[in-house]
Amino acid sequence: MRREDFGAHATVHLVSVEGDALAFVPDKLPPRRSIDASRLLSPLDAATGAVARLDGISRQIEHPEHLFRNYLRREAVLSSAIEGTHTTVAGLVLYEVSARGNRDAREVSNYVAALDYGLAALKERPITKQLFNEIHQKLMEGMDPMKTTPGMTRTCLVQLGSGALKDTRFVPPPDVFVDELLDDLVAYLNTNDMPPLIKVAIAHYQFEAIHPYRDGNGRIGRLLFMLYLAQQKILSTPMLYVSAYLESNRQQYYDYLLAISQRGTWDDWIVFLLEGVAQQARDAVERTGRISALNDDYRKRVLGPKKAANLGLLVDELFTIPAISVPMAKRLTGVTYPAARANIDTLRALSVLSAEPVIVDGTQYWTADGILELV
Repeated sequence: MRREDFGAHATVHLVSVEGDALAFVPDKLPPRRSIDASRLLSPLDAATGAVARLDGISRQIEHPEHLFRNYLRREAVLSSAIEGTHTTVAGLVLYEVSARGNRDAREVSNYVAALDYGLAALKERPITKQLFNEIHQKLMEGMDPMKTTPGMTRTCLVQLGSGALKDTRFVPPPDVFVDELLDDLVAYLNTNDMPPLIKVAIAHYQFEAIHPYRDGNGRIGRLLFMLYLAQQKILSTPMLYVSAYLESNRQQYYDYLLAISQRGTWDDWIVFLLEGVAQQARDAVERTGRISALNDDYRKRVLGPKKAANLGLLVDELFTIPAISVPMAKRLTGVTYPAARANIDTLRALSVLSAEPVIVDGTQYWTADGILELV
């Protein structure tokens, strides 16, 4: 980093580290530079309206948890992809049902577990530094503890990227600043002084700038979107995720965050994020409609006069987790193994399940590809 890249409205101050290298320490919140409210009115109105419509749709669905689980998987896959961890929703589902898979599938599964944990915790307490630490521990479960120090803020300097420290685009604050800055961020999150969608945009930047952990900062920063909206009761069911938008605009995402640090351009970043929120809320509404229609179609296929009563139960389960084995079907329905296999064969014949299984560790799993294609 170079001092000359940081202008008069920079939101950080630079400190020397390791010789001639620099790190930046973000200012505490709220932002010192005023935000142009007039520029934000239109995108804020569009985003707020789109989120309200999504919330209205979610309240009309009989089983919103079916959609929530699959949207959460999609968010986990895309948020992790931004960090270079790659799997598919189908790969994640197969990992969940089999507990077998590669390191990337494990990491993405941890993302799901971390958000589940955070949302459950928010029913009893607000966002705190301790909650961030607990979520980090869930996210890093099974990873190398010497490299990730699960559940603990970092006690060392980190850099993003390779090469000489002095040439790195972003060097977060030295560890001695981390706890104080994180405390300040938590205090900011727990005040109600501006629209939540604007506040969470500011908070996301701040979390990424603090970079409080050795690993997992980007993913937790993106988890913060849904956690904060849940805390503020913006959505009755957590169905809005922004990682698809951030992944498809990844370089802009990074550039806007850096520009805040260097020039204090809060407005550009907030408008960018509000546009993403509106886009993803509209996308979730459309996906919800298509998935609900598919659910209706599948239920008509399986609930005919000659169909087994257990088929409807299996279809409901597939909308929660779109893969199944004969032992899973047996446990769900309480029938014999041959009867469970016959039910799966019927679902295959009705094109609810894939014709051919995926074999994981000797067990056959059939996937509900129609559902997976819509997630």
